[in-house]
Amino acid sequence: MISHKQITHYSIHATDGDIGGCKDILFDDQDFVARYLVADTNSWLPMSRKVVISPISVSKVNTDEQWLAINMSSQELKDSPSIDEHKPLSREYEETLFKYFGYGYYWIGPGAWGDFAHPTELADKEMEQTLAEDAAEPANHLRSCSEVHGYDVATLDEDVGHITDFIFDHTGWSLRLLVIDTNNWLPGGKKLAVLPKDIDTIDWSSHKVHVNLTQEQLMDKPEIDMDKLADASYLESILSKAEQ
Repeated sequence: MISHKQITHYSIHATDGDIGGCKDILFDDQDFVARYLVADTNSWLPMSRKVVISPISVSKVNTDEQWLAINMSSQELKDSPSIDEHKPLSREYEETLFKYFGYGYYWIGPGAWGDFAHPTELADKEMEQTLAEDAAEPANHLRSCSEVHGYDVATLDEDVGHITDFIFDHTGWSLRLLVIDTNNWLPGGKKLAVLPKDIDTIDWSSHKVHVNLTQEQLMDKPEIDMDKLADASYLESILSKAEQ
């Protein structure tokens, strides 16, 4: 697994060389899965132009050397539809992006990645355009990890701590855990791990994440050591405790 803070230090390798780093993750707050990596391409693209990379394109993640590889060239990424990072991504933009790369639409099908278990299975699975045209325009569920980082956490009783990190499975790119720092509420506080299912709503206007937990239930969640994310057995233990 990999945290949001970790991946912002990763470099991105295209098929023809290094193209910069990853500056953010956009996640779906309904399916709790990473939809896009925001590429930091200031070294070779104008600062006004921002591009995103779907996990469909990610062919390898090297956690030891801190890089990820994508199955496209730097020119393909450069020519891809750009975004305004200060505005939410629309479904219209997503359709344009997926058509450009020839990907199947993740929003057609029952799962987080449509009919498939992993995002890479949507590569070269371009769907008929009419399928998307028949679908109703959905609400935007994309959230920036960088934006939500620092949001206060509201329990059923009172505010307790703030969001400090996100932990993703870098195979299926599901959001497995959110990390809450209680230091601003309790001096010498802890970093607690909660599951996505514990989240009720993410409120942009109030900058709060509402959880379906009482203050006592939240404080009973497992404390997590962010230096042990490479230890699979440790993470399984944290996930098991978070379920309780």
